[in-house]
Amino acid sequence: MATIPCVLSCLRHEPLDSRIASGVEQLCGELGHEFRDRVFTPLVTIRLFILQVLHANTAITHLRQLIGFNFAPSSYCEARQRLPLVLLQSLLQMMPGWVDAILAGPLLLGGRVLVADGSSVSTPDAPGMLDHFQLPRGQKPGVGYPMAKIMGLMDAATGMFLQLLELPLFQHDMRGVMSVHRYLRAGDILLGDRALCSFAHFAVLSAAGVFGCFRLHHRRKDLRPGVQRWTKPRTCPVWMTAAQFERLPKSIEVRLVRYVVAYPGFRTHEVFVATTLMDENLWPDQAIARMYARRWSIELCFRHLKTTMKMDMLKCQSVEGVLKELAIYLMVYNMVRLVMLKAADKMGVDVDRVSFIDAARCLASYLLGLEGVVELIVNPARPGRVALRLARRRKKPFNNTTKPRAAYRQASHPQGVGD
Repeated sequence: MATIPCVLSCLRHEPLDSRIASGVEQLCGELGHEFRDRVFTPLVTIRLFILQVLHANTAITHLRQLIGFNFAPSSYCEARQRLPLVLLQSLLQMMPGWVDAILAGPLLLGGRVLVADGSSVSTPDAPGMLDHFQLPRGQKPGVGYPMAKIMGLMDAATGMFLQLLELPLFQHDMRGVMSVHRYLRAGDILLGDRALCSFAHFAVLSAAGVFGCFRLHHRRKDLRPGVQRWTKPRTCPVWMTAAQFERLPKSIEVRLVRYVVAYPGFRTHEVFVATTLMDENLWPDQAIARMYARRWSIELCFRHLKTTMKMDMLKCQSVEGVLKELAIYLMVYNMVRLVMLKAADKMGVDVDRVSFIDAARCLASYLLGLEGVVELIVNPARPGRVALRLARRRKKPFNNTTKPRAAYRQASHPQGVGD
């Protein structure tokens, strides 16, 4: 009889599987994670989890059919519960280091350009979830679903996530981005929207040798391009301690860059960017504008995760399970990006033109032991393309729930008839 390790054997055309296997073995040893010699070893469980997410987080019963091996869903769920969360998070942090080994040559010769941004995902309404996650405003328990806020840190060159943190739903992005500062290195450039633009944030980044490039905050009224001197505010930001605020300098120099978006259909035609990249010879205004435009790439990454890969609605029934599910989603996303990077390098095209969904399907084929199609779909270059934010297909005419389902049943059948 076939076993799961036989069905999920090595990826035959990519070195990713062997790297995951060696990474799991190494991390289990470092973490002291011991396990019995059973079918659902940590490596097999992670492989199954990856395959499940690659198929839009499909049902466990469907996973049985994909691999051609019958197993009890409860056994697989118990195996996922045994996986240490730190094992998945550590494996995720190792993945960006595989880029240079997979590609023919080094991707970057200079410093890293990183993008930080937040988003949110829906979680099941399971017992204990509301104690950790929160309901959106205007929704009641039993009606809406708890939401988890996430803060991602992405490498703009590779499109791979370095880290994804779970935060309280109503916490400001500025408090969340401080949690990812520990993954930054001196010489890095951090991109972000206007929520991250403040005197205190620039001062903290500068002290660490990190450059910032953010959309100018709407409260800043001085719109003169060039070098400005920002002074320390009188009040301490809510995301800083008084001791941290006291150590900030009295003033800093910030460069303001103005550029105009020429493409039709954009909401804003005039953009102001604040940055600590002061060398205008090395970083002219046009270069700052082109680099800041790459900030939008993280929005596209979240779209791939939440819409294409169905991460917008998670399934795990516990807080720790949700965090593991998020970690696996990012691992799968990074694996797809590695496939895209290799295909782009081989075909000599920009990686952003390689079809994400085609790369995901190709990776799923490899995991199932199929050949797949090596030549991935390359999307045409369509600069300035405008996609209307409108839905042509009509939705079903159902009303939204405003109270728990049990209340509706009670109103329809007071005596319990038909329940």
